This record gives sequence, C-alpha cells and structure tokens, in this order.
Amino acid sequence: PTDLVFVVDSSRSVRPVEFEKVKVFLSQVIESLDVGPNATRVGLVNYASSVKQEFPLRAHSSKAELLQAVRRIQPLSTGTMTGLAIHFAITKALSDAEGGRPRSPDISKVVIVVTDGRPQDSVRDVSARARASGIELFAIGVGRVDKATLRQIASEPQDEHVDYVESYRVIEKLSKKFQEAFCLVSDLCATGDHDCEQVCISSPGSYTCACREGFTLNSDGKTCNVCNGG
Repeated sequence: PTDLVFVVDSSRSVRPVEFEKVKVFLSQVIESLDVGPNATRVGLVNYASSVKQEFPLRAHSSKAELLQAVRRIQPLSTGTMTGLAIHFAITKALSDAEGGRPRSPDISKVVIVVTDGRPQDSVRDVSARARASGIELFAIGVGRVDKATLRQIASEPQDEHVDYVESYRVIEKLSKKFQEAFCLVSDLCATGDHDCEQVCISSPGSYTCACREGFTLNSDGKTCNVCNGG
C-alpha cells in the first residue's frame, strides 16, 4: 500500500492551458493505481507563493472521486515556494490527521513534485529531511525549470527519480513511467517488502504467505514448520 501526495506548481508561469495538461497527467497516473483505504491513498497539494491542500489522503476512496477532484483544481498564480510546499506535504499532507498511515515496512510514502520554475525558497534541507524519514521523492521539471533544484529534491537513484520534459504539451508521456512504477510498488512480493519465510503470494497492494510442500504455515501467517510424519 502507498500514501501518495502530488505537489503541483501552479505559479504564474504555468498558463491555464498548460495546467490542464498537468491535470491530464495526474488523472492518467491515478487511473493506473489500486485506489482504496487499504491500498493506495492519494492527496494533492497545489502551490504558488502559498500552499493549498486540494484534498487530503483521507478524502477520496475511489478513482472516480479522485478524478472528479482533480478536474476541479484551479491554478493559484503568483510565486514559486517549492520548499514550503514540500514542507507542507511531509508535515501535514502525509500526517495521521490527514489520512496518512503509521510508518511501517508495508506502507510506502511517496511525494511527486511537478514544477516549471526556479523556487523562491530553499528545497535542499526540507527534501533531505523527507528522504531521511523514508519518504520517496520524485521531481518532474518542465521547460525552463532549474534542473539543480530537481536534483536537490529527488531520491536516489536520481535517474529513476528525476524527469524533465521540454513543455507541458508533452508531460503526458511521463504517465506510462509512473503507471509502471506504481504497479511495481503495489507488488510487495516482487519488491521484497514482506515477512514470508518461504512463499509470498501477491495481491493488489497486499500479499499472503504460504509454505512449500512438506511444510505447514504457522499461526503467525508468516513462518513455516515441517509437517509431522504420520
């Protein structure tokens, strides 16, 4: 399961028609997710010189609700306070009060930042704190974005967490990458994020354990014992 927060720049440099392209990109990624209270929860933070939480993680439990909420978002205009927006995402948007789940090896915490400008504040320290706390950060830059800023935001390896497109007209081409990325995240057996001693059986956003022939599953649902001979 994943707690996913989008952090979207809607400063003056992002024209209304371009912001609509961002919304298409967000919708395409959401379409590919296994959305639900026990699977992927999605929140969205909109920012310019100020930060606005469009919807928290706890707000929508279905794709249809999320897609409708994305369609309603409007750009904010002036300023580019990217550091402030990331700080809001990690301290507020991912918090328990907003629908974030307690930290555990089973829950992925992911923030995707989309920006086209040079921030008016620092992103380095707040991004480092986020990464140190186990939050995975993706940085998507568009057009005249400051590429050094993207590198300061993103998790390692950077070639998997930093993306650049020359204009909002082609941002949709990144949809496939994130669709594939979140399909992998939801396969906990494939990523090794499970406690099964012998066999892991994957299901969307979850898993169950099993044992090889000649073994039985213990009451903990994870470990195996040799069958007693009859």
